[in-house]
Amino acid sequence: MKLVTFSHRKGRHVHHAGVLDGDQVACLTEAGIAGSVMEIVLGGKKMLDQIRGGVAKAPRYALTEVTLEAPIRPSKVLCSGINYKGHAEENPNAKMPTEPFFFTKLPTSVVGPDVPVEKPDRTEQMDYEVEFSAVIGRKLHRAKEADVMPAIFGYTLLNDISARDVQFKDNQITIGKNFAGFSPIGPCIVTADAMPHPDNVALKTRLNGKTLQDGSTSDWLFSLPVLISFLSQYIPLEPGDMVSTGTPAGVGIFQKPPIFMKAGDVVEIEAEGIGILRTPIVAG
Repeated sequence: MKLVTFSHRKGRHVHHAGVLDGDQVACLTEAGIAGSVMEIVLGGKKMLDQIRGGVAKAPRYALTEVTLEAPIRPSKVLCSGINYKGHAEENPNAKMPTEPFFFTKLPTSVVGPDVPVEKPDRTEQMDYEVEFSAVIGRKLHRAKEADVMPAIFGYTLLNDISARDVQFKDNQITIGKNFAGFSPIGPCIVTADAMPHPDNVALKTRLNGKTLQDGSTSDWLFSLPVLISFLSQYIPLEPGDMVSTGTPAGVGIFQKPPIFMKAGDVVEIEAEGIGILRTPIVAG
């Protein structure tokens, strides 16, 4: 099941929860089933069963009639750095990590599909990163690896936009990755039952139609159970939190010559089974 947050002109609510079904969106909010995707996450299996039983009768809108928003507004977005063998190998300064490494994307940087993102004046090295992300469904704290997969609600995409010249100056990773709009997510959340093999998902990035990243989660250094169990030993994870799993080879800074995004560009990241997340870049 593909869950979305969307808006449309006819609705009384600004944001609606829906199910993406081909070129239509079934409105769960107007059907009285769920007011938000977060409500669905918190409701777990019981809520998903309720949706399956009622979605056929929900009002429907053509995808062309609605605006897809960020599918969820996570309180935390925790991202794994250097978690693909190919990405580690393309980075001349990287060392193969012996345990997972994480940094944070802040909620203020989150935007949805097709939202224009400004190229800040403070960077000339605005880079893209396709990232496959897990949405947490149940609280995890000091979790065992065996407890991780049953606690994942679903999966979505994150474009981990990064200002490399800021990020690598004095190791300012938090500042370099958290300009306004630097965390596009979406276009939907695919429930975990609909994606039984998250460790073998094709990922791509296209910049102005040219493919620059073409990888797979099968290249992970650390699996989801290892990543999330490790993280939960330090940080309690709550329903709706996102844990992103790193990016495959092909980021702009390691292209020869380097390729950075500029005003007028359009970047698309894509995951098999999830869809395409498109972001236009505009002048700051």
